[in-house]
Amino acid sequence: MVSNKKLPYALVSLLLISLCVPTISADETIPEVQINTLWEANSAGHLNHNYKITFGDDKVYAATFTLNHNRAGLQLDVDLLQTWDIEEGNRVVILNSNTSLGWGDEISILVEITEYDGVEINPPIQYNRDFIVGTWNQPMDDHEIMLSTTWNLDQTYENQFGNQTFFLDFEGQGWQKREQNMVNSWELGNGSARFIEATEESVSNLSLNLASIWKNETIDSGQLISQVFDAQGNGTLVIIANDDDLTTDIDVVVSNAWLNRSVENDIVSERLKLEATGNLNISSQETNDSSTTIDGNIALFYLETWDEDGIRKLSDQRIEATAEMIVIDDGSRLDINLQEFESSARWEDGIRVFHIEELVGSGTFGFAESENESSVVVNGTIYDFHTLVEAGTTMIGDVHIDGTISGDVQGDFGVLRGIEETGNHANATGVMFPVNVIHEQSWFNLTGVNGGNFFDGAGVGATHNKTWDYQVIYSDWDNRTVRLVWEETGPDASSGDEYPERSPIEVQPKSPQAEEALGNLTVARETGLMPIPMTVGDSLDLVEQDGLSLSITANALGNDPRDGHNFHVVYWEGTYDLDTYGEAFGAIIDEGPLKGLLSSVSRMIEIPFGEDENIANFTETQVLTRVLSPSVVTSEQNNPPVIGEVYLKEGLIISEGGSYATLIAEVSDADWNLESVFVDLTPVGGTITEMNDRGLGGDEAIGDDKYTTTIVIPGLEVGDILLNVSATDSFSVTTLGSGEISVINQAPRLTMGEVVPDKAPRGSQMVINVRAYDGHGVESVSLDFRDYGGEVILMNESSGIWTLMIEIPEQMPPGSQTLKFIAVDSLGAINTGFVYYDYQQSSSHPNGPHYISDETPIPIVIEVQNSAPTITIPESIIFTKSDELETRLLEIEISDYDGISNARASLGVFNMLGASEGWITMNDNGINGDRVANDGIFTVELSLRSTVPTGTHEVLVQAADNFDVATSPTSVFITVEDSSEVLPGVSSETLSSSVLIVVLVLFSIVAIIAIISLSRRGKQGDNNNDRFGFE
Repeated sequence: MVSNKKLPYALVSLLLISLCVPTISADETIPEVQINTLWEANSAGHLNHNYKITFGDDKVYAATFTLNHNRAGLQLDVDLLQTWDIEEGNRVVILNSNTSLGWGDEISILVEITEYDGVEINPPIQYNRDFIVGTWNQPMDDHEIMLSTTWNLDQTYENQFGNQTFFLDFEGQGWQKREQNMVNSWELGNGSARFIEATEESVSNLSLNLASIWKNETIDSGQLISQVFDAQGNGTLVIIANDDDLTTDIDVVVSNAWLNRSVENDIVSERLKLEATGNLNISSQETNDSSTTIDGNIALFYLETWDEDGIRKLSDQRIEATAEMIVIDDGSRLDINLQEFESSARWEDGIRVFHIEELVGSGTFGFAESENESSVVVNGTIYDFHTLVEAGTTMIGDVHIDGTISGDVQGDFGVLRGIEETGNHANATGVMFPVNVIHEQSWFNLTGVNGGNFFDGAGVGATHNKTWDYQVIYSDWDNRTVRLVWEETGPDASSGDEYPERSPIEVQPKSPQAEEALGNLTVARETGLMPIPMTVGDSLDLVEQDGLSLSITANALGNDPRDGHNFHVVYWEGTYDLDTYGEAFGAIIDEGPLKGLLSSVSRMIEIPFGEDENIANFTETQVLTRVLSPSVVTSEQNNPPVIGEVYLKEGLIISEGGSYATLIAEVSDADWNLESVFVDLTPVGGTITEMNDRGLGGDEAIGDDKYTTTIVIPGLEVGDILLNVSATDSFSVTTLGSGEISVINQAPRLTMGEVVPDKAPRGSQMVINVRAYDGHGVESVSLDFRDYGGEVILMNESSGIWTLMIEIPEQMPPGSQTLKFIAVDSLGAINTGFVYYDYQQSSSHPNGPHYISDETPIPIVIEVQNSAPTITIPESIIFTKSDELETRLLEIEISDYDGISNARASLGVFNMLGASEGWITMNDNGINGDRVANDGIFTVELSLRSTVPTGTHEVLVQAADNFDVATSPTSVFITVEDSSEVLPGVSSETLSSSVLIVVLVLFSIVAIIAIISLSRRGKQGDNNNDRFGFE
């Protein structure tokens, strides 16, 4: 304890000591201090708010640290935790703040050094750093810039089935604009895509040329608000599949491929469209005597889907095709010609709004067998195979097959099947259902047996089978037959009436489910918070893009020249981690209003995927090409804009609102500060309109100096018209230019069409009324019948309606036929068309008062009713019989403009000996008694026996044309003279024809199954158990 007496001496001693302590003034030099961010992500994925203070050496420092953190004008309470250390020979201190980082925060850091290496510094030396917390590659100031980008994604690997490839590349231009807190960015370019998928049974190769790849992002205050990715193109698709001995080769041209994926308010919407045409080949060679070949043409393949928030909003699938099939198996042959195959289904919000499945075909089949020096040949013709399902309802189910048996066994057979009527009928439990009554007839006649043991040794005779299948009309249901009635004549005659149990079973069509065409692919780059400006030594993690984290270190200063301008930049490099591997490097501007903007960047990323940890490689290069604002030159250095050519991309445009066209003005500015380009469209009925070079409104490329706008001519202007263009830069310097565009006169359009009556046979009279419109006036309307051997017929006009009475030409084929019209306006424009447009014109429509929409064309159609063939009956036919068996010819002239598909006769008493009554095929092919082939005279051989009574006998003749319109049985009367004693007739032998009927049914089933299998290949079966085989 110091006594009071000694205290003054102690104070004096302390004062003297203090006067002897050394000090350093602020003017004296000490090593520099560096203040850097150390924003590293923690285990939760959030940034630690840390800073690293690096002193110039490893001496002992005494210092104070102050961090001011301002958010939205409010000062946050800050506590700092200090951790001192030595790194690489330098004293460092890590400052950890208790506050979190947020976009737009203003941060100031102050370091005051009060002592250095044991020596006091008076006054303290201060170092400070001020910055704003921004988003990576997004300057805080308003700006507008353009970028050049190239990237590719290569996902190629091998597995047990072979090469698997997904390759996508892109080259294009980008545009980014910031206004206050809103940042919009666009990328527009082109590229290619290739998909190769190999499985155990097939290899698929899809190659696409992507003519347009477009991406847009909107960011508000650092938060991603919306994103749109859009790609369109065309290409080819090749699929080769092998299943045992069956090889399938599909080769199509993809005319239109479109993929659109958008994210808005965290809701993902994805749309896909694919249109293609091409060829299909299926072949199989089991043995030298057995093969299957299918050659088809895919006229249309269309697929469109729209998924939103995990729900399929739209599914539209359509396929139209034709095919020919040949099946050869040990002497038998089946030829099927599929003239029409259509399968379409459109679903909207889980409801099927359109559905059609149609097959139209025909063909032939035949086989030969021999036994003990005897042989038989069976030939059949499938005249008609037609099924139609609309909206889940069976509308048509027609089958018509005829055949002949020749050799040591002679005869004929056939099948005729179709919907007889539609109504309501009860099932086995008495519940009523709407049904189609499907009537099927099959017949099998043997007229001669000369040897062999064919068809189970059946003898001469006939079998006729009829069934009535009461089948529920709904094609999606199972066990559709609720009642089956049958009658069979012949040696095994039977009849019955049965109500199957558990029939029908209601099955609702299953709506398509959502699928992600892009999977979990996010079309984005790394992003996160950064200090603006960035300085050398800063370290930060960009962690705000899921699955794509980049750790960055700034390592050097420099200058990056871009199109004649030098930008002061900080060079940086980084590594990817978390779900990806790779590296990135580039330069970021650190001075001026663009600080925080990347002037260049390169990315190389390895993305693991799959259970085998395969690697997808993504590489990208992006550079700044232009700064549109703020200006990088002074007014003294400024150069005015230059206007080049002004023209239409399409070369011309149609007046009266008839078409849209892209107007292009080539405008350049050496100083990148072009602010606006306008075109005066008043000479063509428009307004003064701004053009753009941002990839919008028809512009095909960002920053290519081709400013565009989409225009329409609403009025009646035609010819070469001059348009004026003005371009203004940021210093209000304006340049004027002009160019001519070619406006073509639009031809008249039909706005109404009617035909009375609209259904009639050839040779009938019809009245046609049409209305035509043209802004310049309609000069004439004519009907063009030249396609049917007629001429152009001028129509008469009265009160705006053009009228004509016509006679349907004989050369016009039956069925639905579309009429052709020729309309001419007062300026000579000619429109040749088949449709009219039921559209109400409006003076307020953007396309003008003369605009008539062509979105819903209505064809002007007449239904030409087919008439049955004409059978010319001879005036009299007289046969004189003798005591010997004679063969006489019945020759009948049968004609039809559409050709004769088949003719037959029921001979009655003139049947061959022992044959039962039935239909016998008549010939016009130069055989079996026919004198001249294809002369229209159809011949059948009659048996004139001595036992035929004298007098007049009836023979029935029936014929059908190539459209399957048949005559009713027509009577032909034959007089037999010089009668002789009537001998007892020989009774017909009965026979079992089950074998040939089974063969016939099998051929029908093979044809049907082959066609349906082609249409549904790869589709899961529906387990439809039809016990009666009528499906």
